[in-house]
Amino acid sequence: MDRRDDMTTPKGSGSVTNSQGDAPNYDRPTDVRRRLLAGGAAAAAVAVVGGRTVAAAPSALSQSELDLLKYAQRLELTARDLYDEAISSGLDDPLLEAMSEQHEAYAHGIAGLTGLSADSRNDELFGRLRTSFRGAGALQSAYDLESAAVATHLEVIGILSDVDAAELVASIISAESRHCVVLADVLGRGNELGATLDNDAAAILP
Repeated sequence: MDRRDDMTTPKGSGSVTNSQGDAPNYDRPTDVRRRLLAGGAAAAAVAVVGGRTVAAAPSALSQSELDLLKYAQRLELTARDLYDEAISSGLDDPLLEAMSEQHEAYAHGIAGLTGLSADSRNDELFGRLRTSFRGAGALQSAYDLESAAVATHLEVIGILSDVDAAELVASIISAESRHCVVLADVLGRGNELGATLDNDAAAILP
């Protein structure tokens, strides 16, 4: 599947190195964040929160759709907390801060559309991935999580019948696909088509 159109089971773990076997260059996070923002992920986050908060009344959604969107919302809050975990462990990187903020924005976008409070994460998933987000493997774990999040939301969008909800999820997929490209670049895999275009991550579903 094309990563830019789609995306937990992590595909890899261990020390974060680039294609030359060196540690990633943490002196360039500002440049990385600039590329992220220029790519439109931040704009997508604003669109999710600003453009979709009153797009549809919760009553227009079936209970099964609400349950599915709540699951997606909890995934976004889990991603936020995992990035915050990486930051608290010492990876004080603007890239991680930006992605944490954006995942929270996506969760609030879902809240605005559905009326569901953005107040709970997936504790089981958080507990399973927490250690991998602390230390040298954090960026690889982030790449794997973003890939799985895209795969998950593709599954969600295929089930939704409400147009506004589907458009909201599509906007999240677009932004998180950009996250994957940026993380691949930071990991030294920006020139690998398999890392930037293909996505073979498994969806995280109930």
